[in-house]
Amino acid sequence: MTRNKSNVSGSGFIAGTLSRFSRLFENELYCERYAANGRLLQSLDPRFKIVVVLAYMIYGNFVSNIAVLVGIAIVAAMYAGASGLPLCDFIRRTWLYLPLIVFLFSLPGATGFFSGGAPVLYLVPASAGSRGLYFTSAGLLMALRVSLRTGDSLSFAFLLLMTTRWSDITGALRSMHLPEIFVTVLNMAYRYIFLIAQIGTSMMQARHIRTIGRIRPASDRRFVSNSAGQLFVRVHQMSEDIYSAMKLRGYDGSMISLRAMKADTLDWLFLLINLVIILILNLGGYIL
Repeated sequence: MTRNKSNVSGSGFIAGTLSRFSRLFENELYCERYAANGRLLQSLDPRFKIVVVLAYMIYGNFVSNIAVLVGIAIVAAMYAGASGLPLCDFIRRTWLYLPLIVFLFSLPGATGFFSGGAPVLYLVPASAGSRGLYFTSAGLLMALRVSLRTGDSLSFAFLLLMTTRWSDITGALRSMHLPEIFVTVLNMAYRYIFLIAQIGTSMMQARHIRTIGRIRPASDRRFVSNSAGQLFVRVHQMSEDIYSAMKLRGYDGSMISLRAMKADTLDWLFLLINLVIILILNLGGYIL
């Protein structure tokens, strides 16, 4: 029993790395599952989804009204629900981590040293010859605004990735006449992330299976540095082999999509509805 505990604690780094790799593949399968459920956003042309997502991102990063930013977040949540995405998971993935971190890192700029305005919360009380340290109303609104913009952009990016297969996204980008080299590099980078993760998982599993007893931290560090070099060499060689195989099969630098991009009435209606929503949010921002 003691030996088993030593083995688990000694290989904790390897087990943790394997767990992170497995979550990467789990997220990919998670996205594929919801991208194929045939609900609202899944049934739309990817080009229209990309245009709408970019419109909300750009508009959200230029607007400064807090109520409008909250309204954009509500629109994203409504689309997530209509597309069959679990709302609790959607909110956790988009709002619980990065926007919260951005808000916390923006707090130093919300103090009286960097922003003017009426004091809201004193961290250090004022004394003779000192104004003290306090948060200002303008500073806290600035931090909240930055956090909401981050959450809104992340929400719509997450919606696009969760309701659209990656091959459809790259095919839509190509049909929108983006530079072909840009789309190709983007597509290959996405594929190589999972290739590197797969090779890294195999290396970690081989190490884990051969582990007996406690592993010293110095040995862990040597293994990580050696594995990083080996991983780079193996992936580089594999990339050369893959490119050679692609050339032998007639690859000339152009991408071929298996899905025909054809807009219908529902796609144009979706675009029109979202333009109306943005106009209503903009009008509401002026009123509020």
